[in-house]
Amino acid sequence: MDILIVSGFLGAGKTTFIKELIRRTGTNPVILENEYGDNSIDAEELRSQAPSEKKLEILEFMEGCVCCTMKDSFVNSVFTVYSGLSPKYLIIEPTGVGKLSNIINNLKPLLHGDINLLKPIVVTAPRSYSQNMAEWKELYSDQIKNAGTVVFSKCENNDPESLEMTRTAIKSINPDADIISCHYSAQSDDWWNSLMEIPASKSAENVVSSDEETEFSQLTLDRTGLKNPGQLIMLLEDCLRGSLGHIVRAKGTVPVGEETLRFDLADGMYSISDSPLDADQCVFIGSSINKSAICRRMGSTKLFTALF
Repeated sequence: MDILIVSGFLGAGKTTFIKELIRRTGTNPVILENEYGDNSIDAEELRSQAPSEKKLEILEFMEGCVCCTMKDSFVNSVFTVYSGLSPKYLIIEPTGVGKLSNIINNLKPLLHGDINLLKPIVVTAPRSYSQNMAEWKELYSDQIKNAGTVVFSKCENNDPESLEMTRTAIKSINPDADIISCHYSAQSDDWWNSLMEIPASKSAENVVSSDEETEFSQLTLDRTGLKNPGQLIMLLEDCLRGSLGHIVRAKGTVPVGEETLRFDLADGMYSISDSPLDADQCVFIGSSINKSAICRRMGSTKLFTALF
């Protein structure tokens, strides 16, 4: 079983990248999804958009991080996947606040015989690279430092000069990383297939991890309901302005009138679209979150909170 870690900061686009990876390679991996919250939003999205002929096996870890607080359960689950399902590939999508070094070290006891680690991938959005590095330097640099491949996301409208500046900054932290400094969708099928073939370098065996955690809080809601899209737009605008706390990431599906909408906030931007899922769940991640105000404005009658 080959293990591929697809890491990246909150909102970098890991789930979207994994969907494209599966589509371009034609593989049918088992996916271990580590959600930062009580609801499996990304796992449901992966399931809903899988080809009809494929049934994705997705294991979900919630209410904790596989790099630290849930590392024992994580390692046991990886071995259970190997012994029980015996897939050719296992893709691990850690929570965006997990340290890649810790995840690699947690896997080391399993890496022998038929269990191998492929070059870890880190997805990063050049638009927010400098800000995230300034605000969350220890976490962000840990992900970059331990990547085998760094791929750029959300960069279709970036000018070449800014992309080159980000590439140079990443190279200064990790000179050995392969950096794809244009949007990954433009890469050839050969490149996509190579991601599922290249083993991690020997240097991955010498990764030094840290038990120190980066402080984030999260608010998970269900049983929400809004009267019109304008209410959702105003809420997301206030999240960006900081009037509801320092919201780094927000996503989910919410009933709005007679329809269900999906929203996604990251990197100082947000999007709203029709949801293919008839679901009602959302999460807000950051610091100093005004939980009561968000709960009230989302029309939630049930509130789950967890602090990490």
